[in-house]
Amino acid sequence: MSLEILEAKEAIREVIDGFANLECDVHAQMPFFTEDVQVTVYMGGKMAMDIHGRDELEKQFSAFTGSVKASHHMNGQQVITLDGDKAVDVHYCRAALVLEEDGRDIVSDNYIRYTDTLVRHDGQWRIAKREQHFVITKKQVL
Repeated sequence: MSLEILEAKEAIREVIDGFANLECDVHAQMPFFTEDVQVTVYMGGKMAMDIHGRDELEKQFSAFTGSVKASHHMNGQQVITLDGDKAVDVHYCRAALVLEEDGRDIVSDNYIRYTDTLVRHDGQWRIAKREQHFVITKKQVL
């Protein structure tokens, strides 16, 4: 594996982990996406969101995370396939979110699989397309 490939993969990991480390700071996450990003979110195998454009993404994700009191994201295995200035990244994340439901704090424990298509422009990798599958979601009262 060449140094150029290793550097590209590390830069992509920084995008993916940088996004996750910001947890629910949606506004700060937006620079990780292209202006014309497309994000589809699936919950229980059914499409829950089909978002086009970074402005719409910020609006939708802000509404979704607005009631989150605390969160913790942990990324797991990751496979990156490079093709010049394009890449596909498949990775897994466990995201725990503390929400209030019926006056009680609950933890929504989410197991998510992401398939991201990234593009490199002016030396920077950005997510151009994201397919996000909530594979398992468990809820419990704190």
